[in-house]
Amino acid sequence: MANLTVTIATNSTIIPIAETQPFDSTVRSISTFLLIIIILLTLLGNSLVIRAFISFRKLRNVTNYLVVSLAVTDILVAMFSMPVWAAYLLTGPPWIFSLWLKKIWQSMDILCSVASISHLLLISIERYICISSPLTYHSIVTTPKTRVAICAAWSFALTMTIIKLVTWDMSFSAAYQLTAFSLCFAAPVFIMSYAYIMIFRVSRTQAKKMLLKIGEKTKRFCLPKELKAAKTLGVVMGAFVLCWFPFFFLNFFNALCRTCPIQVGAVMVAKALHYFNSVLNPIIYGLMNKQFKTAFRHLFTSTYSSVTGKAQPVTRSDIERQLSSIKSWGLTSLKSRSSTQDKGNTATTELCNYPDKSTGTSL
Repeated sequence: MANLTVTIATNSTIIPIAETQPFDSTVRSISTFLLIIIILLTLLGNSLVIRAFISFRKLRNVTNYLVVSLAVTDILVAMFSMPVWAAYLLTGPPWIFSLWLKKIWQSMDILCSVASISHLLLISIERYICISSPLTYHSIVTTPKTRVAICAAWSFALTMTIIKLVTWDMSFSAAYQLTAFSLCFAAPVFIMSYAYIMIFRVSRTQAKKMLLKIGEKTKRFCLPKELKAAKTLGVVMGAFVLCWFPFFFLNFFNALCRTCPIQVGAVMVAKALHYFNSVLNPIIYGLMNKQFKTAFRHLFTSTYSSVTGKAQPVTRSDIERQLSSIKSWGLTSLKSRSSTQDKGNTATTELCNYPDKSTGTSL
């Protein structure tokens, strides 16, 4: 496998078809096995996010609407894109299936991938508004506006898909790849980086104001909170760049040099990381959310009780009250706790978690 090289044949999904030799059996077996694991984990994690959102009313806030829509995109990737890639790994490198299946597969790949990236971008923007403008948060970020933003994300993904299909046999592939790299990777990375840097700055400024009083002494207590915020933001951006950069880089490289060969191993790694992002999303945006973690624990407890026939230890109303007492996101609660010296500031920073009385849902 080390000396095998391929030519990228399409713009959206990298498909090595120039090889005449079959994939190495060991590499094929390992790649297919890992992909099956990714499919199962993707379906399990994202289904759990959706079930928790449906089961518990307190989880139905603006950020979680975005997280659930993101989970839907990842499930679609696992159901439509990954199985075809698994079939290709088992039968390739020549594409032995029909052209219409190839178009459908790549269309779903583009649609779900662009939609997923767009949702990650929307989450970063929503968190930035929540942290930087808590007083005006509810007037800026509302349920109707969130629904419009979600529809816009899917519409943008659909537009990129249609453009690919329309230009399938035309000589615009290089231009399409450059456009996709700019709009679907470079621009989101820039905007997300700016948003999360600004969030960290605000959190750092607020954390420096946090004072922990012990008896008559006053002690500054900021470093652990700053480290926690930096860790959270580092995981979010690090996962996004790690999973998507190889995929978009290979496409960008192919757009600049159409005749340059690309190793099969690089293609497989890029696709694996691209799909692995669908596993990481429910972990990052679900398990790092305290409300979701609590909901997941109760769902597992409820399922275990149903299987074993034991009585459930807590009622649904108890769970809802417990979720109400938990701040949704660590960065929001960081700012709220850091303002405990100023009651006015504390009230404003908690606005991101207040329910929307006009709609009866939690925002």
